Amino acid sequence: MTVLETALEVLKYTLPAVIIYLLMKQFIRLQAYQEEVKRKSSMKNETLALRLQAYERITLFCERIRIGNLIMRLRSPGMTAAELKNAMLISVQKEFEHNLTQQLYVSRQLWEMIELLKDETMATITASFLENEKANSGAYETDLYKRDQLVESQFGVKVKTAVRKEVQLYFQ
Repeated sequence: MTVLETALEVLKYTLPAVIIYLLMKQFIRLQAYQEEVKRKSSMKNETLALRLQAYERITLFCERIRIGNLIMRLRSPGMTAAELKNAMLISVQKEFEHNLTQQLYVSRQLWEMIELLKDETMATITASFLENEKANSGAYETDLYKRDQLVESQFGVKVKTAVRKEVQLYFQ
């Protein structure tokens, strides 16, 4: 047997093995790529669900800190204006703290609007109290309802509109 015949004989067995090796390597790479695409798709779906939940919670937060809703939820017979004010301020702060983690899932601009809404609500509660400190709780509540119509309905609607617009971005 000559060297050429020996080389051809070795090539006859190694060439198919090399081709099979390369094909298997390509197949394994393709499988890994497909698994990565599936994993990313799954994570994207999970993240979308978390984001939608965050938008729901933010919408609920906006409703729960509306002054009219605070009064209805927190007022009790015989409560003084100071007690009502304190209860509302505490409730707004607790609601905000309860929803702090939602900022991870919404835009920075929307979260800043949420913070402004909270601050504006607390400022309205305090300002109304300072102007009605000597009045009875009924006068304080009436003033709060009037302010709620002026302040909350304007800015609160803007925040909820911003939430809707952000949610719509995920479905376009």
